[in-house]
Amino acid sequence: MRMKGWMAALVVAAAAMPTWGNSTPRVAKEAAPLDVANWMGADNYPPAAIRAGEQGRVVAIVAVDATGHPTACRIDVSIGSPTLEKGTCALILARGRFTPARDAKDRAIASEVTFPIRWVLPGDGDNRQPSGPLDFATIMTIAADDTIAGCEIIVDGKPQTTDLTRCGGPDFKPAGLRASLKVVGSFQMRSDFVIRNGETPPSMPALTVGGRLLSMREARQSVDTNGVPTNCTVAVSGEWAEEAKKYPRSTACDSGQRFIPPRDKDGAYKAAQVLVAEWTTLLPSPN
Repeated sequence: MRMKGWMAALVVAAAAMPTWGNSTPRVAKEAAPLDVANWMGADNYPPAAIRAGEQGRVVAIVAVDATGHPTACRIDVSIGSPTLEKGTCALILARGRFTPARDAKDRAIASEVTFPIRWVLPGDGDNRQPSGPLDFATIMTIAADDTIAGCEIIVDGKPQTTDLTRCGGPDFKPAGLRASLKVVGSFQMRSDFVIRNGETPPSMPALTVGGRLLSMREARQSVDTNGVPTNCTVAVSGEWAEEAKKYPRSTACDSGQRFIPPRDKDGAYKAAQVLVAEWTTLLPSPN
């Protein structure tokens, strides 16, 4: 699925349902999520699932103690997405709050509840850009006859299932690229896109591959708790730097681009320094 915006929506069931087990006491009143919209919403959609276009219904079994804090989580029903499964439980355990279950004497007790969530990727949505961390790379192989012979996509270090249509585009002309690079035979291009954030300006990630660095763009900005960028700077380098300077792209400050701010340990948005970097490398010939 292709997305028009960075953001995605999720729908949480109106109420969690009790789950009975040998180790779970029967309750007179089941535990229920508290202010769920404040700790589980579109901003919390697992980034890797967004990039992979994964959505669907996940049902978690959550252990809730007598104070209303989740203590354990396991997935009962899933669409087969490890990313959504892990993201669901991680979110519930990190930020979830519940009213505890009560027994027949109205005493708060530990219990388990079934917590269904439907993660939904909308066609349109909030176009705020994530503040990271994020690592996305594509490796395109151009055959000697100037056709696209291979396309690899790597997200956060993990290869993704893809096809040739995800590389190039309707206006991509391999022959022109070949001529400008002065290469013969088959060749490979790698494009990297990363986002980092921190209290101080993040460092550029180390380049993990050799070859010719054709272009690099480092965009830095300060992002406030509302995701509004200020102090935007851009640096370009690489073989194509002079050409890129002739056609400068707007900074986030100039374009009105907003960010999803990172969160502090309590789950509240916090201000940060954000780096958005992208670079293209002509990989060494495998021959």
